[in-house]
Amino acid sequence: MACLLLAMTFFPAAPCVADFVVRELGKENDEPSRFFVPYGFSSEAMGLVAGVAGGISGLPQAQNSFFTTALVSTEGAAAVYAFFNDYQFSRVPRLFLDAAVGLGDFPQQRTYLDTSPPVNKPPAGSNDSSADDFFRSDGFSNWIELDFKYVLDIGHGRYTPINTYTLSNGLLVGGASGGDVFNPFKSGRSYVQAKLFHQDRDFDEADPSTVLKTSGIGFSFKYDNTDFQVNPSTGNVFEIEIKHDPGSYDRESWTVGELEFSQYFKLTPGAKVEQSVIAFDFWTAHTFSDDDPPFYMRPKLGGLYRLRAYPIERFHDNSAIYYSAEYRIIPESDILRSLSFLDFADLQWWSLAAFVEYGRVAPQWDLKELHKSMKNDFGLSMRVMAAQDIARLDLVWSTDDTAVWLMYGHPF
Repeated sequence: MACLLLAMTFFPAAPCVADFVVRELGKENDEPSRFFVPYGFSSEAMGLVAGVAGGISGLPQAQNSFFTTALVSTEGAAAVYAFFNDYQFSRVPRLFLDAAVGLGDFPQQRTYLDTSPPVNKPPAGSNDSSADDFFRSDGFSNWIELDFKYVLDIGHGRYTPINTYTLSNGLLVGGASGGDVFNPFKSGRSYVQAKLFHQDRDFDEADPSTVLKTSGIGFSFKYDNTDFQVNPSTGNVFEIEIKHDPGSYDRESWTVGELEFSQYFKLTPGAKVEQSVIAFDFWTAHTFSDDDPPFYMRPKLGGLYRLRAYPIERFHDNSAIYYSAEYRIIPESDILRSLSFLDFADLQWWSLAAFVEYGRVAPQWDLKELHKSMKNDFGLSMRVMAAQDIARLDLVWSTDDTAVWLMYGHPF
């Protein structure tokens, strides 16, 4: 379930590549696992929220997982989400399918978007825009996404299209899928991916001329040269992607490209430390078309993964750049493993992370401009290995805002 958001954000999950099976030494791993969790929270926009989440992994194929959640609120919000990952096509065993769908109706959505052409002020969402330049409005957010990914017959992917990791107390002891050398023909797993997407939003307060619907296709190449995709401790990841909406009678054509590189360094553990890692991430994006995509598909910062101290989609423009560094440490402790009343969660270890982020959006991709007046934040994170995945709680601060996020998966 990596990349599925535990915090309700009402937007598609971040792209995942997870064609693997995780086995724990000394445990029965052949039976499908199921979970069902009721939850509740309170938010300024939705009031009191009640929901249920459930899922199953290992059916119909060992690497498959299905997750769904539904919620309602006292302010009239209602949403349903479903995710199905890693279906392997029997006739083309290196080809996998992920599918995701979301339907939601929400009151008082916060949106950094101009309701009319801006006059004598920076556009809403731009780097120099005011933090108060947003509107709240009732509306819906619906989306569907199909991802086809093909595992190339090179590097560690040459041996099998599905990698098997072996863990002991949640730490990798066998089945490393990369991290040796930066060479896709010798180390790591490489993928080509095609994505079909459709997304439609609506706000009562939006300018009627603002296009909020898009349908298109994306193509990407990803080279994952890490030892363990769930919790990397060494190696790197390189990904380049281009998304395109060909346009139609009611919307313009647009094209956006992205590039991301992450690097992980495993440090020598000190006393009372099981693992310590320094992780770096670089990401940049640019709009290659004359016409702009809907604001939520533009290069953007803010929210769950980049500039986490800021609201979701706080900054968006034609181009963007982003840097992050994290220090991740797993203390030597059996506390979680000894909590028998939490056996259903399969808790293995807990960790702490300290991180810092820098980023900026701009009207054009200009290296000098993108490094002026950059936004930044810093934070602390507590993470646990639960059911062979990462759950994390981020607390983030900046000079403009603060945020708390609860979700699955490392940010990179």
